[in-house]
Amino acid sequence: MTTPDSPPPIDVITDADLFPQLMSALRDMHGEIAAVQRPAGYMFYGLEDPGAEMYLLYQGRVRIYTISPEGRALTVLLLDAPAIFGEVTLAEGSHHDSYAISVTPCTIGVVHRETLRRVLRTQPSLALRFMTVMSRRLRAIERKLADIAFKSVPQRLAAALLGLWAERPNMPPTVRSTHQQLAELIGSHRETVTKAIGDFRAAGLIRVDDEAIHLIDLVQLRNLAYS
Repeated sequence: MTTPDSPPPIDVITDADLFPQLMSALRDMHGEIAAVQRPAGYMFYGLEDPGAEMYLLYQGRVRIYTISPEGRALTVLLLDAPAIFGEVTLAEGSHHDSYAISVTPCTIGVVHRETLRRVLRTQPSLALRFMTVMSRRLRAIERKLADIAFKSVPQRLAAALLGLWAERPNMPPTVRSTHQQLAELIGSHRETVTKAIGDFRAAGLIRVDDEAIHLIDLVQLRNLAYS
């Protein structure tokens, strides 16, 4: 488990401190927001799609990613429920600058631009909390870019493995992600990640079986991730 002085897990962001107040305000003004089911692999929006709606993630995990001019995908954020995404809708005439796709089956609600604006105008404390969550995401993205620029692949991989597990601290330290998914998460190539995983196994940091990566030496993984 993480300790109080450990750096926050990278890439996985939760909105648990915002979600209850936002849902209460939406119900007061608009009534219940209908919940709909979406399968894994569902594309909510793509690059340059109009941003007219914000999404409420009740259950599941959503991946926010972008694609380089060379066609390589980079995961910007992973959002676990409860969470919001598509917040670009607040800006009139806005378009998305990334893609959003469900990683697991999801339960979501949809909030239209004018509804969201009315809610935030009537509740300044909620608007301030909304801004705080958005700034936290921006810092996470800035940290990711800095890591890609200045940290090695093993450092980024160790941080990603810890981050993927950190949202489930009561579960065994196990991560179920493909080498390609991990590569997209840390801004690397699958072959490079495969080599790093092999090095981690040889050093006794992880164990791999049944398509799962078991984190064995959490102390050394943290030392490597945050060095």
